[in-house]
Amino acid sequence: DNQHYDNIYAYVGQGIGFYDAPMLPGHEDYFTNNTLVLTGTNVGSFTCTGDGHTVVAYNSYYTSTGNVTECGMALADWQAQGGDKGSVVASYPTDDKIIGWARAKLGF
Repeated sequence: DNQHYDNIYAYVGQGIGFYDAPMLPGHEDYFTNNTLVLTGTNVGSFTCTGDGHTVVAYNSYYTSTGNVTECGMALADWQAQGGDKGSVVASYPTDDKIIGWARAKLGF
């Protein structure tokens, strides 16, 4: 079980680097409610299918193009298949916006 939630990842190549292997149901990895400013357009690598697949949901992705791929397809296509529920993607925010997120997260 590996859980990443409520984090800010700024200027990372990919957000998720979980090993792509079957997981036991009830012991899935989670990547939820995170904010990612990606230097690329691929969310990352993780287990996309099976009974024990990685749970990815409610994240905010930002890229130079305003698009991301996940599990080999565009976010909208992956969501149409039931993946990454509630996540959104947009173009890069300003540095000041990112710093504001960090200040709020840290209570400054």
